[in-house]
Amino acid sequence: MEKKLSADILEKYFKGDCNESEIAQINFWYESFEHDGNDISNLSDMEKEAFRNLMLNNIRKNINTEETTNIVSLRKIRPIRSLFYFLAGCAAVILVVFFIKYRIPNKSEIVTNEEMVVDNMTKTIQKITLSDGSRVWLSPKSQLTYPKILGAHSRRVAMIGEAFFEVTKDHNRPFSIFSGNIITKVWGTSFRICSYKNEETKVDVVTGKVSVSIPKPGMPVPDLNKSDQIESVQEVMLTPNQEVTYDNKLNDLKKHIKITDSTIDIWKKTNIAFDNAPMADVFKILSKKFKVHIWSADKKVNSDYLNADFTNESLPSIMEMLKNTMDVNYAVNGSEFVLISNK
Repeated sequence: MEKKLSADILEKYFKGDCNESEIAQINFWYESFEHDGNDISNLSDMEKEAFRNLMLNNIRKNINTEETTNIVSLRKIRPIRSLFYFLAGCAAVILVVFFIKYRIPNKSEIVTNEEMVVDNMTKTIQKITLSDGSRVWLSPKSQLTYPKILGAHSRRVAMIGEAFFEVTKDHNRPFSIFSGNIITKVWGTSFRICSYKNEETKVDVVTGKVSVSIPKPGMPVPDLNKSDQIESVQEVMLTPNQEVTYDNKLNDLKKHIKITDSTIDIWKKTNIAFDNAPMADVFKILSKKFKVHIWSADKKVNSDYLNADFTNESLPSIMEMLKNTMDVNYAVNGSEFVLISNK
């Protein structure tokens, strides 16, 4: 059968406005994949995102029914295993199509644009999704300030502490991060910024290209809702695996051709799978893969087994998935990740 849904029903699905008949149509569309192969190449981006949402919902339901067996499964539909691989790596990009077309109001509709401030006072890395689909992973004791709706001509946020950015590509709207006395500008890439008070500020690039600059002295505090030009006195360009540090005393940027801090490895995406593996083995493999120490002193966590396919995922993303599916939480302290059961 031809697996197609109309744009109207997809829009209603994402808004949560589907009636019973439309829900039945969507469920029939989803279930047809279990019996009709795994060809998803002809699906639209919105259909792929709808499918991913339905798959994850069914995975969670499946986990609830398997709790008594102490086996946690992150797999649901085996005939379309490759689809899960594909969608896991593309979810953020797929969402952009929907947000741009349906969710971002026209300029005339915006009277005031509220600034959001997130203070991460937990011990967990917190994921924040911006209106353009970009993701910010905010470390403990860090703060992110951003417009609820990013600008039509530029995207601006401000931060204190540490955060990893996965910026959605948009060559018409540069993405700028104001941190301390420097500005980091990108169009679409992934990188980490560390900017704690009284500590050296640094920017580490994982993918793409980044520019880091020092604004001209006397420049006013930037408005996150505007796109005015900011003059700089120094600018450094960075490519993958390169780093720049900012010397506050000298007001100077220093470029390093190689990142020496191994903690950046947790943000490098990898492919890894587990087939009914004891959690003790899972911790050992993930620890070695990402060069960290992952463990748990909780017997409930250690007695579980894991079925999972992690494709094109970073360690914080994997930890987020474990947190949402295993009913656990975790605390991060430098290069140590400790899991604790919520049961």
